[in-house]
Amino acid sequence: MRHFIGENKISKFDVIEVMCQKDSDKLGRKESHKVRPDSITIIDRGLTKPKVDWNARNKIVLPHVSNSIQALKDAYETDKTSLGLIKPTKLLDFIKTDNLEIYENNGWSVTMNLDGEIIPRVTKIPHIFKYKFKCQCCGESEHNMQCEDWELFESYRSWGPRYQTPEILWEKLRDRYFVKMVEKTNLHFVMGMYSQYPTWFIIGIYYPPK
Repeated sequence: MRHFIGENKISKFDVIEVMCQKDSDKLGRKESHKVRPDSITIIDRGLTKPKVDWNARNKIVLPHVSNSIQALKDAYETDKTSLGLIKPTKLLDFIKTDNLEIYENNGWSVTMNLDGEIIPRVTKIPHIFKYKFKCQCCGESEHNMQCEDWELFESYRSWGPRYQTPEILWEKLRDRYFVKMVEKTNLHFVMGMYSQYPTWFIIGIYYPPK
């Protein structure tokens, strides 16, 4: 739990080292592993601090871009690959499928166990955000995919007390995660697969500036 609060909190681009073992899930996903939480060690924060270095990040991330969702589906059929990265050819919309809530205290609380250890607790965010987009496999059709990006969820959780109403909160979220993404970034989607059925969804966004 030490990596969720305080100076040891893990940032989005920190490099970590963990002890893990292969997980035999239903789909046989190649990348599926179980991590031992107490083994997590931050070994490099150079991609996060002291300042953002998008060139360094791009050298690591962008060589893994796939052509399309169909290319990811083909990779899964070949060797059970269940993670990937794509760049949409056109970003069409960012939508919510339910009403937003305003979470008190940014959705965070802490408790203390019998050993005096502080345990952070965070409000679970419902899966209500989706992107509509096209990629190279679309033709005249489009993808409408659920997005579970960590940064998006944290913005939703923490911005509510600042903006007070669900209407203003949604306006700010849509401006940040759609309007500015179209205008100012080269947005990529980090793609993953559900554990119970081979359906792809967005597990993260990567947005180097134009």
